[in-house]
Amino acid sequence: MELLQVAVWGIAVFTVLGLLFGIALAATARRFHVATNPVIDEVKDNLPAANCGACGYGGCAAYAEHVVEDGDVSPTLCTPGGQEIAITIGELTGKKVGEIKEEVAMLRCAGIRSVAREQATYVGIHTCAAAALSFGGPKACKYGCLGLGDCQRACAFDAIRMTDDGIVAIDEAKCTGCGLCVDACPKQTLEMMPRHHRVLLSCTTRDKGKSVKNVCTVGCIQCQLCIKECPAEAISFDENGVINVDHETCTAYGPGCEQVCVAVCPTDIIHMPGMLPDPEKKAKEKAAKAAAKKAAEERTGTDG
Repeated sequence: MELLQVAVWGIAVFTVLGLLFGIALAATARRFHVATNPVIDEVKDNLPAANCGACGYGGCAAYAEHVVEDGDVSPTLCTPGGQEIAITIGELTGKKVGEIKEEVAMLRCAGIRSVAREQATYVGIHTCAAAALSFGGPKACKYGCLGLGDCQRACAFDAIRMTDDGIVAIDEAKCTGCGLCVDACPKQTLEMMPRHHRVLLSCTTRDKGKSVKNVCTVGCIQCQLCIKECPAEAISFDENGVINVDHETCTAYGPGCEQVCVAVCPTDIIHMPGMLPDPEKKAKEKAAKAAAKKAAEERTGTDG
């Protein structure tokens, strides 16, 4: 009986103490409460809540606070939200939005297993960052996609998957242009470009000619035919020796000009959006041409 009384008194004491501490905490919170700007909450409620950090802040709440309180913070930093969210933030904060050019991440490598030679078998930590530290990774080409999924893990929008061929595939419809995958790639094979682009250059090698052919059959051999033939003069080499296209200049030129550079490229590194090079088709065409040439030579010899 005494034990029961002790238990009852113990429960009663702790209940009273709990109530007293609760009342004290509530009074303290009310006394020291700092009123927040309701506009911050409104901006936060309109953000995608992805907390991807593409805006440069530690999540949507942090960006909402800075874009409202700091006059220098642009309302266009939320790339997943796009133009619509930027306009909403601009209206709430009284800031000018302007035009937003949507971008997507694109892979500048077509080096699938059947065309890109491997120099070794990698058995280390299953990340591109780790593989790149091991003699540049298993691929003989030191500029190609390693296919170990660092970019896929960085993508907060399920826009990237690894293919059975060992490289990245990006769903442009799901890509929000946050750029997190670009930062995650140790090989810099991912690049941000306008959502509406005419051509894609699927190679970032700095090597030339035979050196490229020895490691990949769909690599840029730096023949410069595309540069010479491009009507818009939109293709050039950058300071690192990587071939690039000025998409703004390219898209501003007359319709149909993209077919010129696509047709003239001997290794198919230039192609239309969604039309990656087909190495098997290229090999068959090459074999057919060789066979036709041999047959022609044989006929010439017979006639002679």
